[in-house]
Amino acid sequence: MEEILLGGSSARVFLTRTAAGEQWVVKILVAQTGSVDGHDLQSFRAKLEQTDRITQTAPILGERYIPTTHIFEGGSWACQVTPFYPSTDLAAPLREPGGEELFFRQSAAVFQALLVKGYGVDSIPAPPGFVDRVVVGRFLRRLPMLERALPEALSFDTLQINGRTCISPRLLLRQILDNRRSRLDMLAPSRLMFCAHGDANTRNLLIGAPKEGNVDFRVIDPRGSTEYWDPVYDIAKSLFSLSVWDLALRLGFHIEGSGATYNVSFRRPFYDGYRSAILRFQSWLDSMPDLNDLFREDRLWRERLVLTHDMHVLAEAPCRLSDRKPKIGGDGRPSSPEELALGFYLVGTLLLNDFAQSLTGGDPQDPADHLSLAWV
Repeated sequence: MEEILLGGSSARVFLTRTAAGEQWVVKILVAQTGSVDGHDLQSFRAKLEQTDRITQTAPILGERYIPTTHIFEGGSWACQVTPFYPSTDLAAPLREPGGEELFFRQSAAVFQALLVKGYGVDSIPAPPGFVDRVVVGRFLRRLPMLERALPEALSFDTLQINGRTCISPRLLLRQILDNRRSRLDMLAPSRLMFCAHGDANTRNLLIGAPKEGNVDFRVIDPRGSTEYWDPVYDIAKSLFSLSVWDLALRLGFHIEGSGATYNVSFRRPFYDGYRSAILRFQSWLDSMPDLNDLFREDRLWRERLVLTHDMHVLAEAPCRLSDRKPKIGGDGRPSSPEELALGFYLVGTLLLNDFAQSLTGGDPQDPADHLSLAWV
C-alpha cells in the first residue's frame, strides 16, 4: 500500500492492489478538532449524497465521477474506496514546456461538462446575501482558527507586504460589508445553479489517456453539499489552483520578515506555464459561447470571479492548518502547515487590498495585472 500525498485535505489517501492485480484508492478521514468546514467528517460523508444527486440530475456529468464502491464507517471515522483511474491532474501540461495549448484543450472539455452539463441543468433565484455569507463569510468564520495559529501576523491592522501597505482582511472585509453603497451588492449572482461540484481545484479534475482522439477525464471529491451553488465559485477554484494553490503546495513559499512587514514569493523553480495560463484565462473563458449563455443574466460575473478567487486564497490559509501531511517544496525543503498558512494569508491580503480599490471607485482592473501580484 502506497500513500498518496498530493491531496490538499486532512484525509489520508492510499493506493493499494488486490491479489488479482486490481488497483484501488482508499481514502480515510478521522474526526479531529480544529478541522475547517469542508475538511470535516460530516462533509466527507456528504460527498456520497452529492455524487448520487449529480448522477441522477446531471447524468452526462455524473458519468465522469469516479464511483465509490465500498464504504466503511465508525463513530469518529469513515473510509471510502474507489477504483484507481490512471491519470494526471488538469494542470499537468503547464509543468512541461509548451503545454499551454494542451491545457486549454483539455480544460474546454472539462468545463463544458462541469458547467454546461452540470451546473446548467437547473437553477433557482439567488437568495439575498450570498456573497456576504458564502464568498466573504467563509473566511471570516475560519478567521479565529488562523488567529490562534498565527497570533503575531494576525494582530496587526496594517501590514507591509512586498512593499505595499495593506489593511488587514479582518478590518478591510468589515469595512466592505458595512459599506452598502459599494459595488459588493451588485456583484451578487442573479441565480444559483445545480451544485455540480463545489471544489473544482485542478487536482480534483483528472485527465486520462485520450480515447479516439477525445479528452477522457474523471471528477473526484465534490464539496459535500446538495445546495444550489454559484458556478463562478468553482471557476474561481480552478483559477485559484493556477494562480496560488497548486504552486504553493508543490513549491512552497519563500517568506522573509516578521511582525507587520513581509516579503512573500514562491520558491523556485517556478512553472512559467501557470503564469501563461493565468494571463490568458479570462479571454479563454470569454471565447466559450456556452459559458457566456450560462451567465447571460449575470452582467458582473467576471468581477465576482476575481473577488471569489481572492477570498479562496485567504480561506485556504486556515485549511493548511488541518492538513498535516508532509509538503516538500521545489527546493527539497519541507513546508510546515503554519508556513503555508502564513503564505496564503499574506498573498490573499495583498490581492484583497488591490481588489478593494475597484469597490470604492478606483480604475477598472485588468484581471491579469491583479493576479500577477502573487508572482514575485
